[in-house]
Amino acid sequence: MIEEGFCVPNPFALLRPRARLLFAALLLAGCAQPNVAVAPVEVQPEPQPQPAATVPPQLVTPVPKPSPSPQRPLLQTPSDIARVALIVPLTGPGAAIGQDLVDAAQMALFDFVVPDIELRVYDSGGNAQVARDAAVKARADGTRLVLGPLFAEAVIGVSGVTRPAGIPVFAFSNDRRVAGNGIYVAGFSPEEHIDRVVAYAAKRGLGLFAALMPDDGFGGRMASILSEVVARRGGRVTETAFYKGGVDATTETVRALARYNDRVRALEEEKRLVAEQHDPFSRRALERLEARDTLGEVSFEALMLPVGGDEVMQIAPLLAFFDVDPMRVKLLGTWVWDDPSLGNEPAMLGAWFAAPPPAARTLFVERFAEVYGRTPDRLSTLAYDAVALAAVLALRDTADPYARVRLENPDGFAGVDGIFRLDETGAVERGLAVLEVQRGASREIDPAPKSFVVPATR
Repeated sequence: MIEEGFCVPNPFALLRPRARLLFAALLLAGCAQPNVAVAPVEVQPEPQPQPAATVPPQLVTPVPKPSPSPQRPLLQTPSDIARVALIVPLTGPGAAIGQDLVDAAQMALFDFVVPDIELRVYDSGGNAQVARDAAVKARADGTRLVLGPLFAEAVIGVSGVTRPAGIPVFAFSNDRRVAGNGIYVAGFSPEEHIDRVVAYAAKRGLGLFAALMPDDGFGGRMASILSEVVARRGGRVTETAFYKGGVDATTETVRALARYNDRVRALEEEKRLVAEQHDPFSRRALERLEARDTLGEVSFEALMLPVGGDEVMQIAPLLAFFDVDPMRVKLLGTWVWDDPSLGNEPAMLGAWFAAPPPAARTLFVERFAEVYGRTPDRLSTLAYDAVALAAVLALRDTADPYARVRLENPDGFAGVDGIFRLDETGAVERGLAVLEVQRGASREIDPAPKSFVVPATR
């Protein structure tokens, strides 16, 4: 059982000596008595080859990194410390993801050596009540900013404590229904991802869309988002199909969406009519028809599949089996397709999806694996960027580093997952790229924006 409110431990014992000392100094600054100020200790290491350094996230408008100087006063009182709470599931079904979030947060602390910030970790458990209790403890500990929780139910539990106290929350949920009034949802929003890939498809001339969704609340929400986005982009949703669990039910849903039976009958009728002709041209036409499975096209040019993993790997071959030609119908998805194994399925090759730009995340994953010996969960970058945000905002000596005017900087911030900015509605807007599924690794075909400045039109 992990004690709530603990200061993060040092996971960097295997790093080079200078790095160990710098991180130890940061931990002392966060977990020692508030009237003790510790500056990073500079030690000259023995000459040795150094790996290429990765660039930690910074504000879009650069902010100088902290360095001890006579102009920067050392901490003297508890009120000077920017206490930040990380509330994530350390017990229950989300514990594995929660540990990755904690470890990613530690990496950010190491990269952003800020003496006057203290990060404490609390367990959100498996329900809203445990999360609420964690928020009560964090508030009593003097927290000025909450990072997390992960699940929408836990965010609801935390918000009942933080909103009356005026403590902002940078949650890792992607459910915008729990956002607003001091709650920012930073998870990868399906609204944004669907809008990004649909906009790109529309720019490439695709106007007829279809949806293949799971028959549940998630699928209903995704279908609604797609309809709204496509209409706004000037297109039309011609088909929406919902599949229930099980191979047989999914197969029948895909068959119906593809109008497979009708198209088979159309082919047989065409073959019969052509066979009644006895000229050489008709014989050659019949030979071509014999090589086909169906006749006629589906009513859409692009198909949205919002699921990933094994689920999309089961559906994609069914589409090909029922003669939905990937050369004529573009499969569209979201960040859950950010998975190299999808390129092993021929029916997925060439599909488009929206996701954060991949370059910085690749470096993050490599570093995480080097330090912790495992590949992190895809959501772990949220905790890294959250702690980086908290550290950067705490760089300047202000009475309230996490005031809304600072959090909602219209220029935004840049992190491992690209640029992002917090909106007054509680939404977190992101700059996304469009990628294409390829064998081995996805290829970026439309880069993410570098800033939120709208280019001038001529």
